Amino acid sequence: DEENEQRPFKCILDVGLRRTCVGHRMWGALKGAVDGGLHIPHSTKNFPGFKPAEEKGAESEYDAEAHKERIFGSHVKEYMEMLQEEDPTKYEAHFSKFIAEGIDADKT
Repeated sequence: DEENEQRPFKCILDVGLRRTCVGHRMWGALKGAVDGGLHIPHSTKNFPGFKPAEEKGAESEYDAEAHKERIFGSHVKEYMEMLQEEDPTKYEAHFSKFIAEGIDADKT
């Protein structure tokens, strides 16, 4: 039975000289690789949606749905909608390529 059992390919994330800030987009790439079946030793503490324990002895919390929304760009959609309402000139400057392609907040 052990011969037929498939094990995931084990990888090590080498970030090189990049800073490993909380919420950096490399963590999104790591999450995608892990979800794709690669075995990469990691911790969720650098992912968006991670909330450290407020008190000693309490458990930290990871919200996978918040991470998913961040990966799919819901924060960009919200920013687009806010700018469109509050400052249309700034919206046109920031999202000129989106506007040229016919992409609005609903299509992101």
